[in-house]
Amino acid sequence: MATGRWQAGVKLVALGLAAALLLAGLDQLTRERIADQQQRRALATLTELLPPGSFDNNLVDDHIDLDLAGFEQPARVYRARAAGAPVAVIFDLVTGRGYSGDIRMLVAADPQGRVLGVRVLEHRETPGLGDRIEIERSDWIRQFTGTRLGEPAEERWATSRRGGDFDGLTSATITAEAVVQAVRAALETLDQTDQQRLWQPETGSG
Repeated sequence: MATGRWQAGVKLVALGLAAALLLAGLDQLTRERIADQQQRRALATLTELLPPGSFDNNLVDDHIDLDLAGFEQPARVYRARAAGAPVAVIFDLVTGRGYSGDIRMLVAADPQGRVLGVRVLEHRETPGLGDRIEIERSDWIRQFTGTRLGEPAEERWATSRRGGDFDGLTSATITAEAVVQAVRAALETLDQTDQQRLWQPETGSG
């Protein structure tokens, strides 16, 4: 009798382990698929930020990682070239200053530091409020195009509610400010990085 109970217990444990392994495998597969979809979207958006035909290199393979002051993780900076000459850089960065956590963004700028475009890739901001940073939700994100360090002046790189030149988002000031400061951080990093290092020809997983 005791042996039968022991065998039944062993079978239950084995079934439990098998179920746990199956769920873990499904979870890992789901995560990988989500990550793959997110990366595909990011790569598609990369090309949308640059004028058609303005570059002829493979952006995916041409990049460098740069640290941004005050950011927990480095930004991956994709480099666009035409016949080998610098055309633009696109920062793939994550700011942790959003109201609800991390905001992943792309910030494109020409070699002189003028913004070509900004897009938000991932966030957890409040629907109907903070999610207006998405290009699909509003044109708010377009206000950065054409700006650069000094235009507006340093003290004006803030939302209007904080005395700056950028429109804020009603009831989503923290979200808006996080994006403003992330764009500024990207431009400051571009300005402070040695140009030879920035545009060095090495490619790969850097």
